[in-house]
Amino acid sequence: MPDLEKFLPTLKRLSKLDKLSENEISNQFRRNHSVEPVISKSELCYASFEVKIDDLNFLLTERPISYLNRHWGRCSNIQSHANSLGIALPLYIGVGTLSSAIHEIKRCENPLENSNKWLFENFSLEIAIAYFNKYFIKSESLKNYKTIIFEAIEAFYLGYDHISIMSLFPVFEGGLRNLLVKFCDGDNTNTSADRFEKEIRKLIITWGVRQLPNFDWHPGKGYDIETEVDFFTHLNPQCDVINSTRFFFKNVIYKPTGGINEGSFNRHLTLHLLNQDFNEPSNFVRIFLALTHLTFAESLMNNNVPFFWEGVDDNDRRIASFISTSGDAIFGMRRKEISKLGLKLY
Repeated sequence: MPDLEKFLPTLKRLSKLDKLSENEISNQFRRNHSVEPVISKSELCYASFEVKIDDLNFLLTERPISYLNRHWGRCSNIQSHANSLGIALPLYIGVGTLSSAIHEIKRCENPLENSNKWLFENFSLEIAIAYFNKYFIKSESLKNYKTIIFEAIEAFYLGYDHISIMSLFPVFEGGLRNLLVKFCDGDNTNTSADRFEKEIRKLIITWGVRQLPNFDWHPGKGYDIETEVDFFTHLNPQCDVINSTRFFFKNVIYKPTGGINEGSFNRHLTLHLLNQDFNEPSNFVRIFLALTHLTFAESLMNNNVPFFWEGVDDNDRRIASFISTSGDAIFGMRRKEISKLGLKLY
């Protein structure tokens, strides 16, 4: 039996204790394996222990991962609260501000209606163009769809809500597939939601392991992949954001719907027109925000894509102004003339 494998039962047992101590770790290894581990404290994951036995290095958190999930703030937790609103976390808004906003929205009498309003208050044409210029056209995952994305932005702000929303759903799926193929050995023919979710999970673990190059074992490894993912969300903020993307993907946009024809934002319900809210204008912002999560994940592996939010610059404003001016001229006139022609579409 390889040395690591023989230690797994002890490591698993230790990782589930309410609160670890150096004495407990030493006692367990002495009793179970007749070895004397070298133990040192670490600041990783809030508080943890580095355990060395011969050439093997283990990392044990002082508290179990389940405790950290309950007591420490994560983007993953905020996303869990935002899922019922159909919102992928806007990555240009601070975590504290975002957490407070989601909390306040969910306290309202009509959370979904208020979330629609909040999205428009916290998104703009300028932000959309900034993402297009600085992220989407530099992305290996999305660059082939740049014209579709720009036309969708333009269409939305010219008043063509339905076209803009519907056009971005396949872009999201294509971009996600490209991301996973290029950076995570994904399947380039995949259309399965389950496989997509597993590949996103693999991406989290792949990135997380890179942050622990000198360890042979960490919580979850070898016995529970969800615990392992949760461990990495506490270890590394980028893993946490990608996990929030996974939560949104699994529990919102690609959530299995069965025969239930309701829900604020879901690919199946929207594309098959099963949802009465398929034409909700704020769904454009929702699907656009989902695209920004793809470029965030890619930025970890593609230096051409900025990691941080770079804001709106003068060039973004010029392009936005062009679209806005066109919209002012076309949008009002178009709908007014359509109404005069007796077409009751809006």
